[in-house]
Formats: sequence, C-alpha cells, structure tokens
Amino acid sequence: MNKYIYERVKSFCDDNALIEKNDGIVAGISGGADSVFLFLYLLQVQKEYNLRLCFVHVNHGIRGSEADRDERFVEELCEQNGAMYKVFYKDIPKMAQEMSMTEEEAGRVYRYECFEDVRKELGYNKIAVAHHQDDQAETVLFQLLRGSGFRGLGGMRAKNTDVIRPLLAVKKQEIVETLEKKGQSYCTDSTNNEDEYARNQIRNHLIPYLRENLQKETVSHIAKTASYMQDVTEFIDLQTDMVWESVIECKEGRPKEIKAYLSEMKKLHVVLQREIFMRMIEYMSGRRKDITARHIDALTRLIISQTGRKINLPYDIVAAKYYDCILMSHKDRWYHSSQSFTEVYEEKISAGQEYNVTFTNNNSHTISFHTEETGIMTDIIKKNSCTKWFDYAKIKNMPELRYPKEGDYLWLRTDGSKKKLSRILIDSKIPADERKNILVLADGAHIMWIPELSRCSAYYYINDKTKKMLCASIH
Repeated sequence: MNKYIYERVKSFCDDNALIEKNDGIVAGISGGADSVFLFLYLLQVQKEYNLRLCFVHVNHGIRGSEADRDERFVEELCEQNGAMYKVFYKDIPKMAQEMSMTEEEAGRVYRYECFEDVRKELGYNKIAVAHHQDDQAETVLFQLLRGSGFRGLGGMRAKNTDVIRPLLAVKKQEIVETLEKKGQSYCTDSTNNEDEYARNQIRNHLIPYLRENLQKETVSHIAKTASYMQDVTEFIDLQTDMVWESVIECKEGRPKEIKAYLSEMKKLHVVLQREIFMRMIEYMSGRRKDITARHIDALTRLIISQTGRKINLPYDIVAAKYYDCILMSHKDRWYHSSQSFTEVYEEKISAGQEYNVTFTNNNSHTISFHTEETGIMTDIIKKNSCTKWFDYAKIKNMPELRYPKEGDYLWLRTDGSKKKLSRILIDSKIPADERKNILVLADGAHIMWIPELSRCSAYYYINDKTKKMLCASIH
C-alpha cells in the first residue's frame, strides 16, 4: 500500500481512537474499491494492533448475476488472505416493499443488522465501514439540500458508538489509484452510474461540476467544514445538557409525554430552543430521522403563538401550547385519554384582536373580532359566510375560542329549540376522531358559532331590537 496514504489513514485512526490494541472489528466488504482498500488496510495493521477481524458481505438480491459475481469475488479474496468472513443474502426489494422503504434504505438497514448480529455473536467491539471523503461531501450536500440543521451539516462522524469510518481522510480517487498501482482488482457496481437516487445525482453530476468549474478541492473543503460543524454540535450538546433539567419535565408510561416550560425556554437563545425541541422529539420517537429544520422552526414559532395551538409532527407526535408550557405527546393521547385536546385550547376573545387557528383539514385561518353599533343590515350581508354578527346584549359570558366539551349545545331556531353540539357534528358527518378538534366560539356551554361549518346559534341572531353587535370575520 502507498506509504503516504497508509500513514494518512493511520494518523486519522490514531487521532480519533478508531483502531486500538486488541480490538475485535467486523468490517463490511461489498467487493467495491472502497471496501477492498479497507480490507487491505485492516490486514496490514492487524498484527500491530493484535486485531480480531471478520469481514461481512451482503448480497441484496438486486443486481442478479453481477451481485453473484461480487459475492464470489469477496469469498475468493478472503480465502486467499486467510481472513474470516460471513456472507448474507436478503431479498431487499421485497423487504423495501414490506417496510415501505426505498431499496436504498432497506439495504442499509439490513447491512447494519448483519454487522451488528456478527459483532454480538463474536463478542467484538467495533464495526468498520468504508466511507471516504467523497462520501462525506456527498452526505453534507444531500443534507444541505434537504434543509437540515447544523447537526446534519456535520455529515458522518469518524466514530459513532461502535461504528468506525477509518477512510474519511482519503478521497475516492486516491483509493482507486492505490489499488491500481498495487495491481489489486475490485468490483464495480453498475447501479452507481444510474441517477435514480438523489445521492447518485450528487455524486455523478453536482460534485464533478463543482470540482471542475468552481473549486478543485471541493471535496476536501466540504469535509473540513463538516468537521467544524461537528465541533459546533458538540458545543451545543454541552450547552443543552446544562439547561435540560431546568427546562424539561418528562413523563414515562402511558401516555408518554414531555413538556418544556415556557418561562425557561424564553430565556434561551433560539439555537438552544431548537436543540431542545429536537431532543424532545427524539425522546418521544427514539429517533431523529425525518425531522427537518421546517419542523423545528414551526416549534419555535409555537413559543410565541396563542395558547392552544398545536402542530402535527412525524411519528404521530402532537405538540400543543399550554399557558405555561409546550407539551408533546402522541396523537392517541388526544383521542383516547381522559384529558382530551379540548382542555388545551381555551382562548377568551377580545375585540380588535386576531387569532390564528387551524381547522381539522390542517388549513390555517385568521379570525378577528370587533364590535359595531347597529346600522342598516341587508339579508345579503347577514348571510355572508365569512363574517358573522351576534347580538352583543345576549352574550352572558366572555366568549372563548375552544374545542367541544360535554354539554355544549346550540339553538336551532329562535323559538328556543336546542340540539347538542355532539349531535350536530355527527349529523354533519364529521369523522369521530376529528370531532374533538372542531373549533367553536362558546358563551359558556352555549355554542355561538362553529366556524368550520359556518353555523351559528339562532339565539344570537340580530333583529330590529339589536343595538350592538359582535362581528366575527374569518380569513
């Protein structure tokens, strides 16, 4: 192996404590240039570090005879070098369909399952994969384009729990040139040249364009930036650890919940607010995947929004704003627990104010209120579906925007005939799991208005005796 490349990899491994004396390492080997290079490097340092090695190859059942060729190549390479190896087969297209994943995602999940199973079986302590500097640049660009935050822009870490990446310090071209000079063959995956996946498009088109037209050191510069962002991440993690217990209260069991106290959250820089929200989601779901900056930005806006607003997040998580906190729980809490979402939103209205609300179809609207003295009112104006008028003198309590409660009712006609709100929602064919999320304007238990259904109680109709009106407009 090229001495310069060897020393660079060894120095990188030593600096990051990737390979240490007496390690037991399970290493992935596809047969491609990167994994073959890693194979040769590990064999070269095996004696120096007294390593126990096992190489794992996974046939994904996708590329037919080409995949079979790769499997035979790996078996021969390992046997020629006296290396222990294991081979696994999986119908990845079938797995992807069953788990609603892309084939790329399913293949990755199964590979790491195999690595981990072998690691546990042998009692080894590390898993080595062959990601290199170009892979790092590709990952960072992919995260940037999907709107990730600082953590995503840190790319792949050299060491992540028991997974190590010894080759992050070298470029793909250096790996290929080293193998060719050594006369070492390797396999080529024809699907790498296809543009079906976003990562392939970044690898085959975007990075070459940047390197050829803007900056020839694109890959190494992006990798360096990723390293800086990892340092930033570590600092923010430390800062978040320091404030976590003063801000957060966790509740295990059923329903599982976590709340952030607003009085403490408002003291923090927005960067720490975002990280706390991310950790809250991770607490509820056990993962961060599919959580983007868009979700976190929506949560930070929730801090200054009105009480009762809610946000639907991935993994069936709902975040709702109380008077003193933001609560995260799973959707079934609102629909099946004794403390339903109706208790979360209760906002007493004020004339001249606007209220941002969300209907059950997830469309957002603004409702505003003002008062008017009675003027000339035509039947056309009275029937306006976007503005409703209520006889102000008939309102007994301070009206509030809220969700339905037991005992709510409306007047159907001015003669005093009533109907339960629950029955009206059923007759309006509102799905059972949405009825508790229908916003209403309430005067105590008397429902004045159901904005989503454009329906008002007849009790509050204006007439020739009305002197003052409460006007409600929806935008």
